[in-house]
Formats: sequence, C-alpha cells, structure tokens
Amino acid sequence: MLSDEDRRRLQDIEAAIRMEDPRFAERLAQGSFPTRARRAVALLLVVVGLLGLLAGMALLSGVMVLFAVLVTGMGVTLWLRRGGTHRPAG
Repeated sequence: MLSDEDRRRLQDIEAAIRMEDPRFAERLAQGSFPTRARRAVALLLVVVGLLGLLAGMALLSGVMVLFAVLVTGMGVTLWLRRGGTHRPAG
C-alpha cells in the first residue's frame, strides 16, 4: 500500500507526463501491448508451433512435438487473452 505522499508524487508524475507527451500517456493508459501487435505475435506462434508439430511428427521426435504443442498453446492463449492492464482497486 502506498502512503498518501507517494500517491501524490505518482499523480504529479502522471500529470507531468500527460503535459509533456500526451500520445505516450495515452499509450500507457491503453495497456502494455496493442491488440494488433499481440495478435500478430500470436499468429506467428501458432504457425511456428504447427510447423514444428508437423516436423516433429515427420521426424518421430517426441521432444519436438511436445515443444511445438507448447508454442502453439502459447499462441492460442495470447490470441484469446484480452488486452488491457490489470490494476488493483483502490
């Protein structure tokens, strides 16, 4: 938990950033990773994972298949995850 003084300092910093660079402040308010970029990375992970899965099956490599399933799962999770920041209440 932040003290009142720390909260005031953070509010002052936030106000200064908004005045100095409004576009940067807006991007920070929207979240850490834009939806289009997140989806592009997710699609890349899914494609690489599926190609790895096919290669692992062709080479009969269990480790490669497992890794490919992991990468594909990461891509699907990233695709389905909602954007935005998770801020605690209060």
